[in-house]
Amino acid sequence: MNTLLSQLLQQDPGETLWIADENSKVLLLEGFTFAGDLLSNRWDIARLAEDRVRRSYFNDFRFEELERRYRHIVYPVSKEKAVVHHIINCTPDALIEGGELILLGGKQSGIKTYAARAAQRFAGGKSLQKHGTNYSSTNIRPGETATGTLLDDQDYSRLRQPETLNGLYSKPGLFGWDKIDTGSALLAQQCKRYPPADNARVVDLGCGYGYLCAQLSTLGNYQFTATDNNAAALLACTKNFQGLGLQGTVTPSNAGDELEVDIADYLICNPPFHQGFQVEGDLTDRFLEQAARLLKPTGQALFVVNEFIPLGKKAAACFIEAELIARDKGFCVYHLRGPGRSSSGFHT
Repeated sequence: MNTLLSQLLQQDPGETLWIADENSKVLLLEGFTFAGDLLSNRWDIARLAEDRVRRSYFNDFRFEELERRYRHIVYPVSKEKAVVHHIINCTPDALIEGGELILLGGKQSGIKTYAARAAQRFAGGKSLQKHGTNYSSTNIRPGETATGTLLDDQDYSRLRQPETLNGLYSKPGLFGWDKIDTGSALLAQQCKRYPPADNARVVDLGCGYGYLCAQLSTLGNYQFTATDNNAAALLACTKNFQGLGLQGTVTPSNAGDELEVDIADYLICNPPFHQGFQVEGDLTDRFLEQAARLLKPTGQALFVVNEFIPLGKKAAACFIEAELIARDKGFCVYHLRGPGRSSSGFHT
């Protein structure tokens, strides 16, 4: 996939927009440079690209913030259907007349279906080419005004309050955007058993739409720092902070790597373990390392993970104590203390 992607980006880079979702990160990590523009909803990708592309845009795929139209838009399709539909809907207005949208994906990505949907949106024929185990789809903007039918993107751009979230705002583009995550709910229960001290500085790594901060705010007065890599999460979490009157900041960050050392009295985290279509075991390690870096020596952290992730063993490299305090419905919650490199005091 990366070989095909790099070839397409190099054909006419000055007139090309690269839509880089999480699946494009590997190419940048390999040192790829691009003389065109990049748009991503992932903070780590947009930041990594800053010195490697002409211009890097970070937003929730808000095409109206782009400063020009393009002859080519190249997009390795995302994992979530609403995101893909939103991007297909928006790209005709971001292309010049006769410009082309090129979709890329493996068979498991749904690329064949998306090729048909793009043809529907562009009011043209379906175009699909096979490249080994991957596929590309090309659609041409036929005229000044796109005449095709809009795809169902679940009203992607709109923040809304699903009944299941008890008044909190969320939106498509977030994992489990319209439900309370089972692991997060279990973690929130344990926060009541191990609450922060009043006026504590609380850091939420991977805050999503802000559910955990909202739950903690009912236990006392705290100063929150909520971080996430996803632009949609930051929009929703900011809206919930404003609506609930929470004190603190919502900031983009890759696992908290840009926050200052020793700022947190208390840290909460429900780390992701998927990166696009891949499962990355080292994501949990990164969040643990950052948690140890961010916590004050006397601080404490609560992590929730799927039960198949050996967080207890992983945490031993970063914390003096790692205690399993809850297990339910396939999730485990760990209470971590003593950020450091010793494994003495380790609990299972």
